[in-house]
Amino acid sequence: MFSLTANWLNEMEKLWVQRRTKGFLLLTVLIPALSALALALLQINTGIGAGLGSDLPIMMLGLFTTLFLPLFLMMTAVELFTGETSARTLKLVLVRPITRAKIFASKVLALAAYIAVHLAAVWAASVAGSLLLNRVDGSGSIVDSMIAYAVAFVPMIAIGLIAVFIAGRFTSSAGALGLMIFIFVAAKLLPFIFPEAAVWSVFSYTDWHTLWIGSGASPGRLINSFFILVSYSMMAYTGSLLLFERKSF
Repeated sequence: MFSLTANWLNEMEKLWVQRRTKGFLLLTVLIPALSALALALLQINTGIGAGLGSDLPIMMLGLFTTLFLPLFLMMTAVELFTGETSARTLKLVLVRPITRAKIFASKVLALAAYIAVHLAAVWAASVAGSLLLNRVDGSGSIVDSMIAYAVAFVPMIAIGLIAVFIAGRFTSSAGALGLMIFIFVAAKLLPFIFPEAAVWSVFSYTDWHTLWIGSGASPGRLINSFFILVSYSMMAYTGSLLLFERKSF
């Protein structure tokens, strides 16, 4: 367990020293802040934005889970696996007294930790913006947004693990990232051609948090979609681990 924790902290540090990681984190704070400022100016000048301030946390969550977080997860998965393989730096980790399974788990845990950090940062910045706009309707609205952000972690980690699975099959970072983006865009467009694809495609659940807001969906539907996401996560994790265990570095 100590070796897993130590390597997890090492993976976290390796990600943090990169400018891209800090840039994305800055983006997660700036976008809600600038959106709140834009709504305030719109409200002052036209009054049109008066009813949007209370929805700012949910609006920002929808934006980030649909676009920014999946892109960040793809780039991070490429860096953790494909990038280190092509740079041949992964060999330095393999000679340590730690199993490949723990090395892989530590990388996935680092990815999961940064998902949680980004979701928390977007939530805090969005709620702060709503408070400045005086558009948070009591503690109930804050609790609802907390629930939405918490459950959004589930589809994001599923997408992250699929990105890890794809990254593990490549030695070229550009090729891995290009295929990930192509699959993501194609999967998002597929339900417009085949509506039934929205049920089984994990990429259709980026707005899963909307089912938990207000009346939302029935408990049966929530449980069913939850197990779909968990199944995708388990298959992607297991498949990626097998590739990592058998791969020659």
